[in-house]
Amino acid sequence: MLFASLIAVAISTTTQAAPQTPEGQVHGESGWMTRDYHYIIVEQDVRDVLKEFGRNLALPVEVSRNVRGKVKGEIRATTAREFLEQVCASNDLAWYFDGGVLHIATRQELSQRTFDLARVNGEQLMEDINNSGTGEPLRARLTEDGSTLQAWGMDAWLESIARNIERLRSPAASGRGEVRVFRGSTSTAPSSAE
Repeated sequence: MLFASLIAVAISTTTQAAPQTPEGQVHGESGWMTRDYHYIIVEQDVRDVLKEFGRNLALPVEVSRNVRGKVKGEIRATTAREFLEQVCASNDLAWYFDGGVLHIATRQELSQRTFDLARVNGEQLMEDINNSGTGEPLRARLTEDGSTLQAWGMDAWLESIARNIERLRSPAASGRGEVRVFRGSTSTAPSSAE
């Protein structure tokens, strides 16, 4: 009897990271992104594909419970990043790698936030954002002459941006240095004589 719903067969996953060169490295590329990744999918639940992807790369993956669907057909990719991008594009998903965990959510879960950039170097912030590991359709842009940032993405990414903004925020200039002296008196407790 033929197996009607053949799940998937991993052909090969190379465990060695590709050599990293500054001029050849794409912004936000992490070692796992450039690794060779070949995986044949006949028909498989997208959640299972993403979990297996993480397992094959020894990469923690957090998949939103709203992610549903099937992956059908052949995915032609040579690197792990290409594979991930194709799976996400065909299933209306977005991804973000925070340096330790790969977060995956549906595009319907994405939201927009506006951040106040008072006392924040907007150019440095944008450089940090551009160097982070994000996939389509996550995006951010400076608005109002660089005084605010509009970002559109999943909660994990927006929270990371908020932390980065606070890290880059310069302390508020304080007023004149003042010293206040309070005069008072000291009292001693009466001693009790026996």
